[in-house]
Amino acid sequence: MSTDDALVSFKTDAWKGTEMVAGYAQRMHENRGTNRLKNDVEVDLCREHVVGDRILDVGIGTGRGSLPLARAGKSIAGIDISQAMLDQCRREAGDTPIELMTGDLTKLPVADASFDSIVSLNVVVHFPNWRDAIADWARVVRPGGRLVFDVHSSDHLEAVGAVRCVPALDLLTPGQRDDPMQFMLRIGARDVADAATASGLCVRALIPYAAVLGGGNVNYWLRDSRLFGYLGDRALSWMAVDPKLLAFGSFLERDVVGNLSTSSTGRYMVVLEKTSDPAATAAVLARNAAIDRAFATGEAQAIRSAIGPASDGWGAALTQHLEHAPNRALLAMALCAPAAALVRPLVEGVLGAEAARRAYDGHTRARVDEAALELIQTWRCDSALTEHLRFGGVDLGPTLEYDLLHDVLDAHFFSAQRSAG
Repeated sequence: MSTDDALVSFKTDAWKGTEMVAGYAQRMHENRGTNRLKNDVEVDLCREHVVGDRILDVGIGTGRGSLPLARAGKSIAGIDISQAMLDQCRREAGDTPIELMTGDLTKLPVADASFDSIVSLNVVVHFPNWRDAIADWARVVRPGGRLVFDVHSSDHLEAVGAVRCVPALDLLTPGQRDDPMQFMLRIGARDVADAATASGLCVRALIPYAAVLGGGNVNYWLRDSRLFGYLGDRALSWMAVDPKLLAFGSFLERDVVGNLSTSSTGRYMVVLEKTSDPAATAAVLARNAAIDRAFATGEAQAIRSAIGPASDGWGAALTQHLEHAPNRALLAMALCAPAAALVRPLVEGVLGAEAARRAYDGHTRARVDEAALELIQTWRCDSALTEHLRFGGVDLGPTLEYDLLHDVLDAHFFSAQRSAG
């Protein structure tokens, strides 16, 4: 059995246990962290991009993606390899009519051209045989029908790796690279376009999201920011209880990041259509590449021109969102990332130079803190000082760090005050 076949077998069997399904269903109902934001974004994208009334949900799971469509009047059928998942979906559906059946995602047990659209959430990301799935899904939708599904972005990894001067795969942990339990499919815009063309489809949209979702949705641009890791997850968790913070997260995901390129975040929604339209695919790829080139120039006007009219309302909306203190704190945590310098021209173009300076104040303070800490931890390593700081064989240097750091930061503060005066 090949490595890919073994991985497919493992992923196929992973969700058949009733205990696993029960745990998953419970998580889907919990309003914790950014769960609600992720679900809202994904369901809204499905709702916006499907066509027709007859919808097939592949890998339906508990039905979180398609039950809202069913309750809005769509005719929904769902396929899953796990009978335990289908049983749970039936319970979740209640009185909502829905057709459920077992089946493999690469060999759907339905007739040709029998559905208007296919949706699939958090499914394709698990399977290396995704091209086989796309080919069979194309068989199932009618001419003009659509496929809507999410994937992780290799473009994102490669862009961040290029800026950091490291191979893209080095950004992943050893487990993410080698452990089947942690496998996540990462593909780029060109991969999607090639697979679509091979299956008689065109690309209608590639929509980035998961910029601030936290958890397993990693935005590597934010690595080394205050929003990456445990502290960031704690801050983002307040979205569960703060409607204004949730609205800010939605604005960032849908209005801002959703209009950028597949390099901007670690996940994106793919919208394919069963239409022979090479020009449409080329246009999507061209816009994607143009946004990347614009950010590389560092010029606000070039960036906004590449994004288009979608950015016109950002300034007023962002100003309003930043009236809420937790939103300002969240933005400051994100702008502590070293990569935040890449978007500074855009932030200045949207907010104005003075407002951008205030927004980046957290970034500046973080760099000062880090420089001060490095000084305090390394100054005593000079051989001429080492012996003077040793008493009874004990290095006293580390005991000085706390008070010295306070003094160094005070000195920087008062120096800045004198310069400003």
